[in-house]
Amino acid sequence: MELNSKQKRQRALLEIKDILSGAAFPFMLQLVLSASIILYADYNADKLVQGFILVVGETMLLAAYLIFGRQNGVSAYKKYVVASKKREMGTDDIKTYYGTGEYAAWKGVVIGGVTVLPFVFFQLIECLAPNVVCEFLLKYAFGWAAYPFIVLGVKLKWLDFIWVIVPIGAHVAAYLWGGRDERNRQRVAEVVKKRDGRDE
Repeated sequence: MELNSKQKRQRALLEIKDILSGAAFPFMLQLVLSASIILYADYNADKLVQGFILVVGETMLLAAYLIFGRQNGVSAYKKYVVASKKREMGTDDIKTYYGTGEYAAWKGVVIGGVTVLPFVFFQLIECLAPNVVCEFLLKYAFGWAAYPFIVLGVKLKWLDFIWVIVPIGAHVAAYLWGGRDERNRQRVAEVVKKRDGRDE
């Protein structure tokens, strides 16, 4: 399928829209958890309590990324199956023609990466030019990455970037898991369909 420049731009915009859609819920939950559960670590002087709060918050974040990542993988593979059948029959649907939103391993990485981009942006500014605005946002919106080393007493802010591995890694693993499960389900459905067709 050879695309002209206009079609390539259109396809890219549709893919970006789909990726942002897949990243929306994990990102919002990341903000909610940081501004609620994880934030309480700042209001308690006891290190053990702070550690417990962080473990609870990080565990919930990890679980959320696994759930949303798996759902993204399942949904993307379903789109791929449906779109493949439509393309075989011929279709005028532009998204189907471009393959927008269909399953691809790299999308698991990109969607996970998009959810942490705001944190990376503000953390980079904070590391290069510390300021009250970034400090506030990092604590209240991105506590999942800002608090662990604060609680541990580590003051090197550049280390906070390590925490992006958690959401990205969880999303990638779950996306691949969801895609694999849906692929297996589709294969079983095809086998059953062929078997039932022969039985008739």
